[in-house]
Amino acid sequence: MGIIYFILYYVIFTFMIKKFDFKTPGREDDDTETKLYTKADVNARKEAGKAAGAAATTSSDPVSELITRGLGGKKNIVDVDCCATRLRITVAEPERVRDELLKQTDSRGIVKKGQGVQVIYGPHVTVIKAKLEEYLETAPNEFAEDAQENVQETQNNAVTESGNDASGNANGQNNVAAQNQSAGTDNVGNTAQTTAPVKEEKIRKTAIIYSPVDGIAADLSTAPDEGFAGKMMGDGAVVTPTEGTVYAPADGEVEFIFDTKHAIGFQTDSGIPMLLHMGIDTVKLEGKGFEILVTEGQKVKKGEPMMKLDLEFLAANAPSITSPILDTEPEDNQRIRLLANGEIKAGEPLFAVETLE
Repeated sequence: MGIIYFILYYVIFTFMIKKFDFKTPGREDDDTETKLYTKADVNARKEAGKAAGAAATTSSDPVSELITRGLGGKKNIVDVDCCATRLRITVAEPERVRDELLKQTDSRGIVKKGQGVQVIYGPHVTVIKAKLEEYLETAPNEFAEDAQENVQETQNNAVTESGNDASGNANGQNNVAAQNQSAGTDNVGNTAQTTAPVKEEKIRKTAIIYSPVDGIAADLSTAPDEGFAGKMMGDGAVVTPTEGTVYAPADGEVEFIFDTKHAIGFQTDSGIPMLLHMGIDTVKLEGKGFEILVTEGQKVKKGEPMMKLDLEFLAANAPSITSPILDTEPEDNQRIRLLANGEIKAGEPLFAVETLE
């Protein structure tokens, strides 16, 4: 076999080299230097390949890259966590956090408490967290020193454009004023009498959301958390439970159950995406005080038990047991109307989602 392969190699290689002038070591062009690579050269090339691969990986996730820059760079990020709706980050130097950049990642709001930064995204935050953690594995371990410069440049451009627009608007207003003056004053009376008609809002349909627990109902703005109170995660109401069973607030389907059991994502049969977030900052309890009675994807009827609460444990260990009940994605033509304020029983109307024409 060796003799046969020797003959084949010799004949084929000789033919190819003479016919097509293929280059082989020692037969390069005069301007090409023949170089023998050492093991160190090979290792250096491998490291360069890894660095290029890491750069390609990080650049393929612009959202995670922007979040990292907004948080001051990988070196400024101490810990990454999330709850049902928000990314929870602990940073080393809070002054390095750039709200302007974080807002560009489609966040609904930003809450800062000391070294803690909460970036609110909604129920899909777990996906954002997973991608961010993957990005941070290969991101350069440094501060985002250039973040402020980029923000300042953006602001300067915005100011320049605003100035140009203002100048144009001023010129346009002057021209309009001159035209009106030249038209005379005969139309003044008619102008004063002409007013824009007030369009009456008509309600096309109404969906009622019922209280999932016995307790005390109140407006969402009273929630002891600025993220919920500011309606950054949706609109609805709060209920402070006085009894430990959480029931389905309408006919629908359980979409997700958060790992720490403190929150349930719910879709009503009428198409309203909901979040039942039991207590404030209860994610830190890591599931203690909660017993889930349903599974993801399960169809439930209004009033069917979904969760059990250990109210005594929660009251002693959570900042608050006040529970936001939210429509997480109210549409532009929808409004929330509170139907209860004070004592309420599970199954009684809590708020209405009105769809306008």
